[in-house]
Amino acid sequence: MDIFELLHDKEFLGREFLTWLWFKSETQDGQFALADSKQVLLWFDDKVVLQSDGHEIISCQGENSALIEARHALRDGKKVTQAKIKLIMGENDWSFSLDSAWLNFKSLKTPKVMLDTREDPEGLFYEKVFLLDTPISAIEQLFTQFLEIRISDKWDKTEVTAIRRWMQQGV
Repeated sequence: MDIFELLHDKEFLGREFLTWLWFKSETQDGQFALADSKQVLLWFDDKVVLQSDGHEIISCQGENSALIEARHALRDGKKVTQAKIKLIMGENDWSFSLDSAWLNFKSLKTPKVMLDTREDPEGLFYEKVFLLDTPISAIEQLFTQFLEIRISDKWDKTEVTAIRRWMQQGV
């Protein structure tokens, strides 16, 4: 089995991660604790893309009503394949789309860099790199949390039931 076949076989983890992230963001008021003792706020913003096993794609975009429609699709067996996410850490906020197949970041918008390039020309570069790395690191930590739950007994005993209950609520 080559690497692409292996990744294709494990693609369900990305879809489950996005579903879990959506569930946790709504049931925890968007609050997540990261491993480095930092707190982040994270929620699904205004676009969720779902796909059926037959490859039918549903894109729900807009305010809360679109997310309700997306929850209907989720309840009907569609899988989350992409979501627009808002992440806030401290006074900084990021917006990006996350795809389930490769956990790719798309259209990542960082906070504005407020440095004087005349005093520290390299500082602008390093600040931008830091602002790009921060949401990636946060998602990596959240994915690690998800995997720890996913491979534990907790997944089948409590998490799946809680997610199913959440899918039924509000629709």
